[in-house]
Amino acid sequence: MSRGALRSFYNGSRWLHIYLSTALFGLLVFFCVTGVVLNHVGWLDGGGKEGELDISTPPQWQALAQSPPQLIAAVGDYLRQQHNLEHPRAVEWSADDAELVLDYALPAGYALATLDLQGEVLLLEYHKGSWLGVWSDLHKGRHSGLAWSWVIDISAVLMLLFALTGLIILWQNRGKRRSGMLAAVLGALTPVLIYFLFVPTLTGV
Repeated sequence: MSRGALRSFYNGSRWLHIYLSTALFGLLVFFCVTGVVLNHVGWLDGGGKEGELDISTPPQWQALAQSPPQLIAAVGDYLRQQHNLEHPRAVEWSADDAELVLDYALPAGYALATLDLQGEVLLLEYHKGSWLGVWSDLHKGRHSGLAWSWVIDISAVLMLLFALTGLIILWQNRGKRRSGMLAAVLGALTPVLIYFLFVPTLTGV
């Protein structure tokens, strides 16, 4: 690589490193804080909010009792529009009892909608976790949906680029190259050694 191309490469790496650090600042803080919380799950005990709502059913739902797919779609649309609930993890229809149950998973919580056509009532039971619980589930991508899954994946790729560009900038600095690379190697090896020396594992099987 020519000297001019190498200079452009280093300049580009420095530019990318600076702007990745600023763009990722909020997410880095978020994942650091929630990582600490996940390491102390006792902090998540208690909190949150539980409750239930009794909702009168519209008359047109009665006419859909003989067409479960249309009934499920109608109830699902209502819950999406009125309560922002989407993509139930389970749907159960009992023709004998004229009862429909939609189970929704949420970060650190759930919502369970039970439609009783005979009683003409929709019962919505829910649990909303504390903000620490919600943040912790977002850290894991648990019950957080496709969009948040993309946030995690893209953040991971950008953080990897952030780390690599930092190493490239370090390599450019001849005075600190050796000590910096030694620190990088020690930083990578230390958690590996801690794992093998101190973390309980099952052997002999």
